[in-house]
Amino acid sequence: MKILELEELLPRLDEDARDVDIWAEEFTRLMKLAGINNPASIHTWATECVEGKLRGVLQDLVKVNEDEEEEFPTMKKIKEALEEALEITPQDKCKRLQRLKIKRGESIKNFNWRYKKLYNNLPRLYQSFITVEDYTESISYRPFARAQVITQRCVDLEDAFEEAELAERAEERKETNETVMSTLYTRGVYSNFSQSNRTGKHPFRQFSANNYIEVNNPKRNMRSRINDKLLNKNPKYETNNTYKRTYKCFRCNQEGHGVKQCPYSFKELAELEEKGQISKESLNSQMEEGKLPL
Repeated sequence: MKILELEELLPRLDEDARDVDIWAEEFTRLMKLAGINNPASIHTWATECVEGKLRGVLQDLVKVNEDEEEEFPTMKKIKEALEEALEITPQDKCKRLQRLKIKRGESIKNFNWRYKKLYNNLPRLYQSFITVEDYTESISYRPFARAQVITQRCVDLEDAFEEAELAERAEERKETNETVMSTLYTRGVYSNFSQSNRTGKHPFRQFSANNYIEVNNPKRNMRSRINDKLLNKNPKYETNNTYKRTYKCFRCNQEGHGVKQCPYSFKELAELEEKGQISKESLNSQMEEGKLPL
């Protein structure tokens, strides 16, 4: 790897930075990829990552022994010196870990890896302050995995990590199965679900809305009850819940035709009534029996 390319890839550390652990991890990984193992070279490249007073802190770490040879610090001493210069205490690390949240779109496996790194960098005394409840709050954006960790009553963080990863795999498998099933139904693979209906639709969509009563639809239920009452009490309604219209003539009060189709005029009805052949009360009954002369 060329020097200019390596310089562009160096992780930078500002004086306002609070995450020295992640910087040290990225820097160590880059040195391994570049094949740099010499402490002097590592110290030189670490000095290039910082500016201002931090660069002076790293330069002061170089000591001269009795043989007048320079002794360069290890990566652990470099990290400790930077944390001391930035005034990062173990309490700050503990609070930062408690406030850590999973990123949107980040897998739980990757988040657990980051969480373990920060947890292992804490002193053993402060590790006891990190509980399973803190971890469940960290994965609050993943409600299924969080609920799984809570219901399983995990005692330590290792069990919580395992349960969360299992829940994530189960959720991914469920989403994959739903996608496959929807694709199969769309392409008509299950078109032979019903011998009487080869439509290729989802089985739940092959039934008509008239074949069942929707429980959550009070209007449909009320309409069904009204239709049932009308069918039982009034013969004017047919079995298909449609109204059979009946006509009534307002001239002769006879059912079965309208005023335009009435065979009698007002004059003819008045003459029949004057002759005593018909009365208003018996008009309907005589017309139904066919006694009125046409």
